[in-house]
Amino acid sequence: DDSQAPSSLALYHMYGDENMSSLSSSNHNQLDKRTVSSASSEQSSPSTELASEPISSGVNRRDRMKKAVTGRFSSRSGGVLKSSMKGKKKIGKPRLAKKHNLKLTTAIAKQIELGESLLESVYPGIDIDMEHACPNCATMLSEADIGMGWTPCASNDYQTVCHACSSKFVPKFSVSCKDASFEGSQGKGTPLYCDHLSPWVLLREIRSVIAATGVESILDVKFRKGSDISASLWWNMVVTFRRYKLPFIFLLQGSFQNQLILPSPSLNESSTGSVH
Repeated sequence: DDSQAPSSLALYHMYGDENMSSLSSSNHNQLDKRTVSSASSEQSSPSTELASEPISSGVNRRDRMKKAVTGRFSSRSGGVLKSSMKGKKKIGKPRLAKKHNLKLTTAIAKQIELGESLLESVYPGIDIDMEHACPNCATMLSEADIGMGWTPCASNDYQTVCHACSSKFVPKFSVSCKDASFEGSQGKGTPLYCDHLSPWVLLREIRSVIAATGVESILDVKFRKGSDISASLWWNMVVTFRRYKLPFIFLLQGSFQNQLILPSPSLNESSTGSVH
């Protein structure tokens, strides 16, 4: 019966769909074989599992291929990371240089040595005692201990803090000299007791003096004679410069006829004269 027979167009679609389905299945199988073969040539263990185990669906197949490629990439990247880290040293955090670790150039070291020699010639048997006992707990504090108790950048704070009891006080140091003409706190031949000033307080005080009388007044011998505040400031400069290993020869200019080294970038020339 012609009415019940399928039309030519329907037959075409039916056979066409079957051919396309078989072609798609054939190409898909060939692609799977090539993919598995390629994976097995690059890495044996994951590809062997792919080739030996049956593939149930496209989702499982993609998941397995993703795991294989990810595992190979992780192993390679891990090897590269480990190899790149070999031979490299860990860099620690920078630390502040300690006083005895300060590095000096040859020129600065010579000036400091010359300054110590000239200071000894001007003040024979000079002795500067930097230790101070805490008035609250009687703990002996060294120069470093006193420095640790200062408040940084506080130009109006004359006090330090005791590390043992946390009490605050104004530290002092003493200057003694074998020269009988040396005038101390209680007259000639006695030690001179000075308030130990922080670098920030000292800077403010020296700036005030320079603004009022000029830098020449600090270099004059009269500035450091006696037991008043000017002598205390002068010895504080000597103490601070020695602590941080800075040249202080220019501070002794008033005791010499010839020109001494002045603070300047050029440190190659120096001359000394006789003490008067």
